[in-house]
Amino acid sequence: MAKMNRLAAKRQREKNKIIIAFLIVPLLFLLYFTVYPVVTMLLYSFTDWKGSATPFSVLGVKNYVEIFTTDTYRNIFKTASYYLVAGIVQQLISLFLAVIMGKALRGSGIFKGFIFFPFIMNGVAVSMVFRMFYQIGGGLDVLLKAIGMEQCIRVWMTNPVTSNICLAFIYLWKNVGYSFLIYLGTMQSVPGEYYDAAAIDGAGMWMQFKEITFPAIKMIIGMMVTLSIVGSISVFDIPYVLTNGKNSTNSFATTLVETAFTYSRYGLACAMAIIMLLLAAIVMVFKNMVFKEENDNGYNR
Repeated sequence: MAKMNRLAAKRQREKNKIIIAFLIVPLLFLLYFTVYPVVTMLLYSFTDWKGSATPFSVLGVKNYVEIFTTDTYRNIFKTASYYLVAGIVQQLISLFLAVIMGKALRGSGIFKGFIFFPFIMNGVAVSMVFRMFYQIGGGLDVLLKAIGMEQCIRVWMTNPVTSNICLAFIYLWKNVGYSFLIYLGTMQSVPGEYYDAAAIDGAGMWMQFKEITFPAIKMIIGMMVTLSIVGSISVFDIPYVLTNGKNSTNSFATTLVETAFTYSRYGLACAMAIIMLLLAAIVMVFKNMVFKEENDNGYNR
């Protein structure tokens, strides 16, 4: 019996060695390319580092104080609010379209393609097209004239409010297709027998969505809302191409790049990146609190 126990322990040790041997390389890569950069960035965020070969001194939390007290950097939170609203509206539109297109409608495949097509387009190309659309005498002005709303025509990309609304609309238009595809795929995984039984019981479309569809896709909705919130603070290509962050349209990402590579304030840029990570972490914690997954017994996990 003791000999069998020794053999079993030996096999377990050998098994553990094999597991460690296979895991050591991925873990090293994970530590070097994920943990190490974040830790290094956190350390540099407390300094006035201006480049790899330049000396620097420790500033404490001065970089973080500057971000929250300087108008230039505080404005990025206001700009992010436009994209945040656009992201929430995007989720509502995508969810509505997924519910409609989930039905067996004639020609629905073509409409699905039209809805998803903007997402696969290059962000820079989309921004260049909308630059012509928003310019003086461009497509938007022509459209407003055609429907008799000439009084609404203005120089769209000079006023901070209209500029951010226009940019947020591009963000919404381009990303609706992605959320739509995720929602549609999740809804199609729900057994059709549930809807047939509900229809026999007299449940309408709204009741079917409330009692069948929403509980089935609740976690996916939470994930997509989380991605929208995180995306609202990390959008880069749209404001960079159209306005280069001018007229109070600078986002978190464009300001970070400008701070680091134009003004060589890498320490401050690192502090901005850490704030972005913290905001993303807060959003994830909030999402897990609001959208709790239920186990098979109906209890929250």
